[in-house]
Amino acid sequence: MSYRPPTSNAPAPRYRSVTVTLRTADRIASKTPTQVFIYKRLTITVKETPTFGQLSPFRYGLRFMLDILAKTIGGITDMRRILQLAVAFGLVALFTTPLYAHGGSFRGPNGGVPPGLREPNDPEPPPPPPSDPGDPGGPTTPGDPGPATPTTPDGGHDTPGGAPPPPAPTPSAGPKRKATTKTRTFEYWGYWWTYNNPDIISLKDHILSRGVSSSSPLHFASGRDKENRRNAQRPTERAITKTIIPALLRSLERKGDHEDIHGGCLVALGKIGNSGFINIFEKATFDKWRNQRGVKIEFGSQARESAVLALGLLPNQDKASLDAIRKICLEIIDYPKAGRIKIRTRERVWAAVSLGLQRDKESVRPLLERLGKKYKNQNIPAGLLAGLGLIGDESAVEALAEGFVEGNLSGRRIENDRVRAFIGYALTKIGSPKALTAVLDVLNSRKFGRVVKRSAAIAAGVLASSKKATTDQREEAVRTLMKFIRKGSDPSAKNFAIIALSQIGTDKALAQLLKIADKGRYGQRPFAALGLGTHVFYKERDKAAGKGEGMSDDMMDTIRKAMIKLSAKNKDPDTKAAFLLARGLIKDRAAVDELVSIASKKSGNPTLRGFACVALGLIGDASESVKDAMKLALRERKSVDLRRDAATGLGLLHDADVMRHLIDELKKAKSFAVQGQLITAIGTVGDHNAIDPLVDLLDDKGQPAQTRALAAVGLGMIGDLNRIPRLARLSKNYNYRASVSDLDELLFIL
Repeated sequence: MSYRPPTSNAPAPRYRSVTVTLRTADRIASKTPTQVFIYKRLTITVKETPTFGQLSPFRYGLRFMLDILAKTIGGITDMRRILQLAVAFGLVALFTTPLYAHGGSFRGPNGGVPPGLREPNDPEPPPPPPSDPGDPGGPTTPGDPGPATPTTPDGGHDTPGGAPPPPAPTPSAGPKRKATTKTRTFEYWGYWWTYNNPDIISLKDHILSRGVSSSSPLHFASGRDKENRRNAQRPTERAITKTIIPALLRSLERKGDHEDIHGGCLVALGKIGNSGFINIFEKATFDKWRNQRGVKIEFGSQARESAVLALGLLPNQDKASLDAIRKICLEIIDYPKAGRIKIRTRERVWAAVSLGLQRDKESVRPLLERLGKKYKNQNIPAGLLAGLGLIGDESAVEALAEGFVEGNLSGRRIENDRVRAFIGYALTKIGSPKALTAVLDVLNSRKFGRVVKRSAAIAAGVLASSKKATTDQREEAVRTLMKFIRKGSDPSAKNFAIIALSQIGTDKALAQLLKIADKGRYGQRPFAALGLGTHVFYKERDKAAGKGEGMSDDMMDTIRKAMIKLSAKNKDPDTKAAFLLARGLIKDRAAVDELVSIASKKSGNPTLRGFACVALGLIGDASESVKDAMKLALRERKSVDLRRDAATGLGLLHDADVMRHLIDELKKAKSFAVQGQLITAIGTVGDHNAIDPLVDLLDDKGQPAQTRALAAVGLGMIGDLNRIPRLARLSKNYNYRASVSDLDELLFIL
């Protein structure tokens, strides 16, 4: 589901109502997915249909109004007055809770940033998480300063995205109850992890390591020709071509199906299809699709933009197909034209990204030329730059580097700092150290705003860690980043700089990370821990693949001892979770017992339990006690994140029972929220046994549109041939503090 704040440029979504009932009660109810507020003998229960993938903005306003209500009405017993208020709350819900888009869920990090706590110059926040609205991280421990206090705009360098909404209140159970939870800001490390973990988790790699049959569509990608054994856990080519694709096409043929279903089917076809579907996507984009009986199928705007994205997701295109995709996408970017269907900003942005996802080098010049045009909407140049970066062609580096420093690109002056930050993003994705001098100049200069420096910090780590970078370039980058961490004023940019040090990974950089993990500012410690963990992870992975030497024994021992010490020292659940995850990344088997204890504690913090499951999966200990702890977490219904993380951990351990359990639960699930949790977990793990149940859901007209749409998404996830989802290329090393609405929505599609 897409979260579209009032300041978004996106069209207003459709909404649904929320019922409000009243009853009396004598005790305070426990925290459940249904929010219960009790004041004297009045209880107002908001029965909001759970929305998977979306923390409803309605809840923020509702909590505030109920709090005011409690203080003003006291013991009023006039039920007519109360019912009038209840109707008012229902109307608020009617105009504040959006439906799903693109048939899928948007997976934010395990914790959301209430809109009112953003800086005035911040972009719209990444989509909030699908669960746990009342538990943003557990109690704040003594001595925990919590997240950094938002700072004021720095001289207008950051472009405002609109007037900030009012502060989001903290729920209260009465005047005498003191709030014990803290609210996460953009400095929470979970955002970085969510954007960057697909390459680390890489479940497809773990699935492939079991071996695949020669009839599996994954056979050609596995590189294990002689070692393959039949793999009953993966969909065969026959299942994809004879079951999944026909089911998706049947839905596109149906007149009257919801556009979310169509959108989910189009994205799924993009993931598992071939050049034969280009014509379908083109007709869907321009609203010309007719079924086999010649009946025109009306696609809504969300389905049309899904078709544009599907063009970029199509795998393994030959030159003729790339030429066709390029022609369609450039035509979309150049819209609107008189006499034809109006193409919105979002389709134009996604068309540029689709060219990038296809790595179409012949699109570099056309995209650069279009950057020379004037656009009223910052989404379009940002999308053009994202597409350029994803193509990865070094021929664009010189122009982009000059534009990043001087602010001139393709003959136009870049006045918008957020667009300028996307020049840095494009340089990051191309990865050429030729641009490193320009990037470090931005970090060293005082004339650039925070949003631009954030992109520069990210780019410095990627460019300096390139195999083409010289020793002198790496040392200069480390010196610049360390100086910036000491003297910089922006917490987010400094956090990105910490990760950049880990990517470069010189002895000096690692020593600095160890120091920050122990003695650094509280919000910086988790980033240092994750930086150390990911550095070890990638070094050891390269060693196993014969691409590097791995970590030295002395440095590995130093990092392991530091993580053991600091994971015990930090008690706050959010911070502790980062250190435990780091121990998983370095495969510290000494952590297994503690992680099992945390994962199996039913009363424990859901975020901490979820990351404990992921850490156990990364360590790779498949003993029964480990799997039993994760299966216990998998049965939890109170947290989408916990259930998904438990499924991920079990998938990393190659546990064959996880899919059977998920499918059994799916068959019994009655609510859309639970179905959504299960379908996402099923799609994440992937298993041919889930195909038939998901097809049945997609074909069942008695199911809610959102459930059927998610079933389509799950089928696409299962049949996706890419080891790492293509859209993960967009999110890796992304400056989410410079994001724009149309790319935000794209980033969290499953």
